[in-house]
Amino acid sequence: MGQRSRRVLVVEDNVGLSAVLRELLTGAGYSVLTALNGIEAVVFLTSRASESPDAILLDIGLPLTNGVSLLDFVRNIMSSKLPVVVLTASADVEQEQELRKLGISRYLRKPAPLEQVLSAVADALSTRVGDVRN
Repeated sequence: MGQRSRRVLVVEDNVGLSAVLRELLTGAGYSVLTALNGIEAVVFLTSRASESPDAILLDIGLPLTNGVSLLDFVRNIMSSKLPVVVLTASADVEQEQELRKLGISRYLRKPAPLEQVLSAVADALSTRVGDVRN
């Protein structure tokens, strides 16, 4: 039996962008799971242990629970060291520093080139948490 493809949870509220990211990552051989808001992501992360992701591609400006709160939940409630790549339209330096303290793998600003997103996910999956790159 072959090795399963790496799973990436895409947490993005823009349905069109979520579909583009799914297509991009699926085309690169990843298994893609999606959540349209922070609550869906929390439910997914806590109720589907058999389908747990290997990495998260996370938007910050989410409805219901924002990405910072979701990342805080993953790190401090779940005690998870899952690699997290942030993809956000935000240019808030304080928020970026807060996210880095929570152990993100990469911080990308929208609109990021799709090749950069793919590279960031690949790097995150091969790099331990705490080795943060720009």
